[in-house]
Amino acid sequence: MKAFLTLSFVLVACFSSGFAADLADKEAKPVKSYRDVLAVIPREMDPHNARHWTKAEKDVANLIIKKKLIATNRRVALRIRAEAVEAWPGLTLWANLPADEGYPIRMFLGKFKNPDSVGKLAAFREGDSVLVEGVLDYVAFEDLWGGGSLSICLRDGVVTKLQPDGKPMPPQPKASLSVVSAVYGSGDKFSDVTDRVKQILDEPGAHFTARPHWLGADPTVGWNKALVIVYQVQGKRLIFSTGEGGEVSAETLMKNP
Repeated sequence: MKAFLTLSFVLVACFSSGFAADLADKEAKPVKSYRDVLAVIPREMDPHNARHWTKAEKDVANLIIKKKLIATNRRVALRIRAEAVEAWPGLTLWANLPADEGYPIRMFLGKFKNPDSVGKLAAFREGDSVLVEGVLDYVAFEDLWGGGSLSICLRDGVVTKLQPDGKPMPPQPKASLSVVSAVYGSGDKFSDVTDRVKQILDEPGAHFTARPHWLGADPTVGWNKALVIVYQVQGKRLIFSTGEGGEVSAETLMKNP
C-alpha cells in the first residue's frame, strides 16, 4: 500500500506541476543524449536505476515521457556510432547508446525526411560517427530482445556523417558513371528500380545488397530475384547483374569488365 501511495503521489505531482510547463517544452532545446530523456522523469523515481523498476513504475515513466516529449514533438540532435542499417521492415538505422544505467538504451530511426537518405544510409559503415536529427516519435521503457531497455525512436530524420573531429564530412567526389536503367525481379515480373539505384549510387561510398528493402520493390514476394543495371562509363555502355543479396557499389560497377 505504501508503494502504491508513493507511486500515485509521483504521478499526481507530475500532472499538476511538471505538465504545467508543456508550453515551455515546445521551445525546449533538442534532446542531445538519453540523459535529456531521463531528465523529464521526477528524481523521486530514480530514473537512472530504472532496471529495478516495477512494471507500474515503467508505465508511469512512459506516460510522463509521452506527455513531456512525444506530445510536444521534441526535436533531437544525437551524435551516435552507427551499428547497422536493418530492414524493420523498411530501412532503419539503429545504435546502442553508451550508458552506465545497467540496461540497454537504443536509438532507432526509420522515417526519413529527405529522399536522398537512402544513399546516405548506404554509405554508412558500422562504427561511423553520425549526427542524427529528427523528432521524437516513440520513447519507452520496454522489454526488447530478451531484456528491459529504453527505446528512443525518431521520425523525420536527417543523418550526417561526421569526421573524427565532430565536423560534418566534406563532400566527396562521385563515381564517374551514370545509371541508364535498373530492373529487379524474376521470371516475367520485374520492377523498374532505376531511380532508386541512381539515388543510392549518386552517394559517394554507397554500397547495398540486392534486396527489397534497399530497392524499394518486391515484384515476386518470397522468391529469389535478380538485379540488372545498365550503365555508362566514359561513353561505354555496360551491364551488371547480381542475384538476391548480391553486393552492389559504384566501385563494383567500375571494375565490371
